[in-house]
Amino acid sequence: MLVCTLLALLAWLPTSRLDGWAYDDREALDHHPVVQGTVPALQAFREDYWAHLGAAGHYRPLAALSLRWDLALHGEDPSGFHRTNALLHAAVVMLAGLALVLLGVHAPTRAFPWIGLGLFAVHPALADSVAWISGRTSMLSAIGGLVGVVLLLSFTVPWRDERLSRTVKVGLAAGLGTLLALLGKEDGLLFAPLLALLAWSHSRRAALGAVVGVTLALATYGALRTSVYGTPFPFAPHAPLAHAALGERLVVGGRALLETLRIAVVPFGHPLVYERSPGFRDVEPWVGALGWGAWVAALAWSWRTSSRPAGRMAGLAGLFACASFLPLVQLVPAGVLFAPRFLYLPLLLGTLALDEALRSLLGRSAPWLATLLVLVAVPTSWWRSGVYASKATFYTEQLEQLPDDAQAFNELALAREEAGDVPGALRLWQQALELDPNYGRPWSNLGRIALAEGDLERAERCLRRAAELGRGNALAHANLGALLLRREKFAEAAASYEEATRRAPGMALAWRGLGKARFALAQYHEAEDAMQQAARLGLHDPEVQRVLRECLPHTTICTY
Repeated sequence: MLVCTLLALLAWLPTSRLDGWAYDDREALDHHPVVQGTVPALQAFREDYWAHLGAAGHYRPLAALSLRWDLALHGEDPSGFHRTNALLHAAVVMLAGLALVLLGVHAPTRAFPWIGLGLFAVHPALADSVAWISGRTSMLSAIGGLVGVVLLLSFTVPWRDERLSRTVKVGLAAGLGTLLALLGKEDGLLFAPLLALLAWSHSRRAALGAVVGVTLALATYGALRTSVYGTPFPFAPHAPLAHAALGERLVVGGRALLETLRIAVVPFGHPLVYERSPGFRDVEPWVGALGWGAWVAALAWSWRTSSRPAGRMAGLAGLFACASFLPLVQLVPAGVLFAPRFLYLPLLLGTLALDEALRSLLGRSAPWLATLLVLVAVPTSWWRSGVYASKATFYTEQLEQLPDDAQAFNELALAREEAGDVPGALRLWQQALELDPNYGRPWSNLGRIALAEGDLERAERCLRRAAELGRGNALAHANLGALLLRREKFAEAAASYEEATRRAPGMALAWRGLGKARFALAQYHEAEDAMQQAARLGLHDPEVQRVLRECLPHTTICTY
């Protein structure tokens, strides 16, 4: 267990040398009131993880709080955030190892399943969770669930009596583990049946305590989600397959299962963002069927293994690993088609199954070959982590895999702009529009640059086009509002800002812009309300205070 934890640190702690932000790392920090610490920490439990940019259906308060802690501790230094990710992964490996020890899977007839745990500790495919700062949600969820597992097993091993106090402890452990796993990420739901099954394997009373604890945890989580979204059920407002028929979604889901298998064996040479991948846009039915066939074969192997007393634990682990793939098969439209980070939970839950399969397949040579695999995987993980060094490296890798990805050109242009190469950024935005003229974000960025250069006519044309194409993009409407405000088209500016705040109620800058537009229209009560909302979201800049101060004489009713 300790060796596997050290291997995890050896493979991933070098990511602390990375000094940049990849993919949407900056977006998760900038103007996020909870992360920035401008609102109470409990606000993380009252809003969507992306509320400051527009709800994405992601209820992940533990992720927001962990970023808040990192920002307070490390400031704007990305290396500290990467170090936290590496330590979180090491904690997952340590807790998983401790759970295996408490389960007694290595005694008295077999060795500790270090092959499966060691490969999970260093697998290069996990770079999408460990080396990417925002990917920590998988680890936070796993830590929460494993804390529940370890606590539950510590209360049930050995099970010497049936006292109520111990049953209550089991219920508390199961409830705590389930709730923490769900607050980390939605697919932590899988820990609920796992905890109940572990308790049932010891005693009916233990199972009863676990079921009660899990039920209370699910009810609490459902109530929290309902307070934010109006429903306890997960959803994705901008799911790529939201309007696709179930059959089409299942074909794409089968393709995702196949890609998961490929990346588990060959963890490189794949896109980092799959939404524009031809292999996922135009999936042949037989490809989807092949993926489902592989999943059914894994399920059958796990079921057969679980029927043998010697392999019961490995088989059950395989069944749970198979079940952990279900969130990505599009039974319910998901926010993304596929991502390598979806491998994190299956590899974790399948640790025992992987160990059993490799030992059966390789026989006596398994330990030697596994050692070789681990030694090769460690430097491969170092190399793969470099993809997440910055937004530029991330999208350069994406374009190597998908040269026609307009989104990658747009994001790479943003990286060029941040580096001071504005002409280079403009060329990349033009390339993005050549690939996809109906992609709104390049229009928004071109309009923003034109606005900064003082070309208001061109800026307005670009930003109106961006708002038209990106109807769900709150930032596009906010940028258009800023332009219209500058051009003193106050009524139109107010309408644009209204749309932005409707799409993203947590966007403080949009509320400030709305307040300025309303003040210019002499709508003082509305201006005051908007500015107070900006202040509640943690924006206390001089402009907010000025408008509130100047609204005061118009909104105060004096009686004599």
